[in-house]
Amino acid sequence: MSGRGRDQLRGNKIIGAGISGILALSLAACGSSAPAAGGGQTAAGGSPAPANEASKAEAPKKADPITLTFVVPNTTTTQPYVDIFKKYEEKTGNKVEIQALPSGEDYGRLLLTRFATKDYPDLFQMDPGTKQYVKFRADEELYDFTNEDFLNRMTDSIKQFQTLNGKVYGIPWGSSGGMGFYYNKDVFKKLSVEVPNNYKDLLAILDKAKAAGITPIYEGVKDAWPVQVFSLAGWSTFIDPVIGKEGVDKIERNELKLADIPQLKEVLQRQHELKTKGYFQNSLLAGTYDEQQNLFGNGSVAMVLQLEGMLPALAKKFGEDFVRTKVGFFPMPSDTDKGQATITPPNQFLVSKNGKKAKAAVELIKFMTTKEALDIWYKANPGVPVYKEATAQLYPAQEDVVKYTQAGKAQVNIKNRLTASMVDYDKILQNMFINGNIDEAIKQIDEKYRKDGANKKLPGF
Repeated sequence: MSGRGRDQLRGNKIIGAGISGILALSLAACGSSAPAAGGGQTAAGGSPAPANEASKAEAPKKADPITLTFVVPNTTTTQPYVDIFKKYEEKTGNKVEIQALPSGEDYGRLLLTRFATKDYPDLFQMDPGTKQYVKFRADEELYDFTNEDFLNRMTDSIKQFQTLNGKVYGIPWGSSGGMGFYYNKDVFKKLSVEVPNNYKDLLAILDKAKAAGITPIYEGVKDAWPVQVFSLAGWSTFIDPVIGKEGVDKIERNELKLADIPQLKEVLQRQHELKTKGYFQNSLLAGTYDEQQNLFGNGSVAMVLQLEGMLPALAKKFGEDFVRTKVGFFPMPSDTDKGQATITPPNQFLVSKNGKKAKAAVELIKFMTTKEALDIWYKANPGVPVYKEATAQLYPAQEDVVKYTQAGKAQVNIKNRLTASMVDYDKILQNMFINGNIDEAIKQIDEKYRKDGANKKLPGF
């Protein structure tokens, strides 16, 4: 998309205002079910034709089976997809090959490269929001789902969230989740501590864990993408209350530079302080997402800064009971209260309209949004469904997030509220962990954000 700044702004305003609705309207689907559609009549509504008459009519020729490519980040737990695609193959004969690409900023970059070279995946999973329509030049490159009947399976709020200028190019997948601190309840019990009421309490818990020989926080610096969570969760608690929606709108229009927000520097200083005080693991720069899960699960680590997607990964390694009884959530606390939760909207599926198998890819997505497929997904990935017929049971840590949202103490991840991207945000923060240069990190974040806005020809850039 190009030259449509007003519409792009409109889409992002929906993001800022709609998250409570997304959760509230979706919660009705948790623990409930709707009748399955379908019936046993013939097309004409009468009795089946006699066998001898039916045999006279030539059966429609079945298309030859094909194999679709489905691209996901390499942090994705793929077994639920495998189970869904097995059902799809039974019904259609078509196979689906899952291709995993490096996660984080590299993921989007690699996909854009494939689009540039016309090496289109048949369908792919992408981050939330209509900003992805802008990134992939939706009107030129993406399939337009606007008139597809199966959009009516979505909750009304999520359909609005996915709409930009009256168009829907992305099909939501998964659930809304929380970004912040996930803590091991057994470790907290051992330390005789509770969820912090403010930032000072948080530091006291970290001190107590360190003194007990337990790693207070494990950070996945080597993988880069996990190091974003502290500052993104910190934005909701320390920056949003100061600049408000007006400030975010100014950032969107390039009227307020990220480098001119003193609270952003303060958030990064807090993150750096955790390093200097020894609150992270000893092998900090070698930290990985996989080891983060392992040490958190075995009780060597008190808490991690993560996305909700870690929960099914933990369930796979340590069992459902561990996630349901041992894992809790709390947001970034402020200096005066428990802070605001940071919400991540559901991911989405996109299809290249220029791909050779676009029609079949759309049919696959249509199948994936049926109750049969959705129940497979939400059984393996509990969360707040975004489809009316889906049923799901939340993990307690997810219920913690919902409580903050229902109390009006939640904000959508700032990255999902802005059309321009904070390019290389994870890599910049990774370097900050290495060199400790906070001013340089902010300078790069600001410059790359404004450069991306200019490259996308957004108004004000």
